[in-house]
Amino acid sequence: MSAEEPLLRLARAAVFATVCVVVSAAGHVFAGGGEVDPAVLAAGAAGALGLAYPLSGRERGPEVVLGTSIAAQILLHELFTRTSQPVATLLGSPHGHLTFGMLAVHVTVAMVTGWWLYRGESAVWLMLRLRAAAPLPLLRWLFAAGTRALPTAPPVVPASSPQPPPAWEIPAAIPRRGPPVPAVAG
Repeated sequence: MSAEEPLLRLARAAVFATVCVVVSAAGHVFAGGGEVDPAVLAAGAAGALGLAYPLSGRERGPEVVLGTSIAAQILLHELFTRTSQPVATLLGSPHGHLTFGMLAVHVTVAMVTGWWLYRGESAVWLMLRLRAAAPLPLLRWLFAAGTRALPTAPPVVPASSPQPPPAWEIPAAIPRRGPPVPAVAG
């Protein structure tokens, strides 16, 4: 399977879309933006998938993955804000526009999730490269093993005389192997 195959491209784009939609919807709900309609979630997922699929034809660097993640987060924020029901807040502040704090949170979360997605993208491409390169050395080894002659047994050389090998003793060494001398005498 190569990276150009539609199934792999679709799977990678679907992971990107799912991560972007789930993170953006969770942030929207937890920030007090109200519930997100499932139809809007599906539309956001389709939009993120449509954004990611054309980019999934080849390996992308971190700048493309992070930029696309940030763009998807901002677009999903706008989609969820414009389609959700207004929620009464404690201070009565309007929720209709993107404040600096909300923008900072979206960009930070998008950068973190974009980095995760980039690392996953790198891992997928590494596995594809390793899979493409792995059979070649294995096949070379298998074919080379079949052409090599098997080693034969070493030649038998008859001994000239049945003598034991010489003792390798150090003359200055005192052999002290065995029980102590007084125990033997007594």
